[in-house]
Amino acid sequence: MVKRIDCKDLACPEPVLRTKDALEEMEEGILEVEVNSFSSVQNVKRFAQNQGLFTDTKKDGKNTVIRIVKGYECKLDLPPNGGNKESKSFWALIAGAVATAVLASMCCLGPLLFLMFGVSVGSLSFLHVFAPYRDYFTVAAVVIIAYLWWNWFFRLRKRPVCEGSICKNYVKYLSIGTVFVAIMLSYPYWAQYVLLGE
Repeated sequence: MVKRIDCKDLACPEPVLRTKDALEEMEEGILEVEVNSFSSVQNVKRFAQNQGLFTDTKKDGKNTVIRIVKGYECKLDLPPNGGNKESKSFWALIAGAVATAVLASMCCLGPLLFLMFGVSVGSLSFLHVFAPYRDYFTVAAVVIIAYLWWNWFFRLRKRPVCEGSICKNYVKYLSIGTVFVAIMLSYPYWAQYVLLGE
């Protein structure tokens, strides 16, 4: 049994109340709730999930249809091994972004390392080898970070079930990585003023 209700253009909490009434009238089946606002999508999904019901969403033109399953057991297609492959991919991409950001700022790391560790600037002259490739490293770091944010907004955030520590802490880890990459990429521009007092 599939039942559909139209909750477009309704103010909160009306979509949730109508969803609740429709679910109470059903013994089992699939309830499709059509909404057209972000808050309605989130509120209806949260209500259904708090009832222990499986939900997923699909776009229908400009509207969103939330499908709520009641009375059936649903087997979810989750990533194998608890998402280990996805977790490794995330960390590999973050490490790649950090590494390329560091390489992009290599030409100007001498003063920083000297102040932090007392390393002779003269012994770091080989770092200038990376200078001609700075733009390539910068673009690579930005592209990786942009892809990871795109992956969150357009894929992971829409999942009905979030498994694993990476999925649950994705934004936190990615935010830390983004800040670090931004600092490293902008370092050559502000370092001379902060470190050398010029």
